[in-house]
Amino acid sequence: MIKITCDVCDKVRPQSDRRIGEDSWVLGYDIEVENANALQRSLRFLSRWDDARVLELGAIHLCSEKCKDRYIKEARAVA
Repeated sequence: MIKITCDVCDKVRPQSDRRIGEDSWVLGYDIEVENANALQRSLRFLSRWDDARVLELGAIHLCSEKCKDRYIKEARAVA
């Protein structure tokens, strides 16, 4: 069993019976690509939660739009 927690507030995602659900949780990706001249960071968010993609490289798990906004704000501060 995989325990999913919010990457901002550490809230635990409850287990669901559906693979793709309509809920408040947000699944996205925070990817960094580095080459010889630059470091590029890209934030992407899916339109719906998909359990089949939660372990993909760079996946971020957020429990609400509030945590999503906070994650974006903190990502901008780091950049």
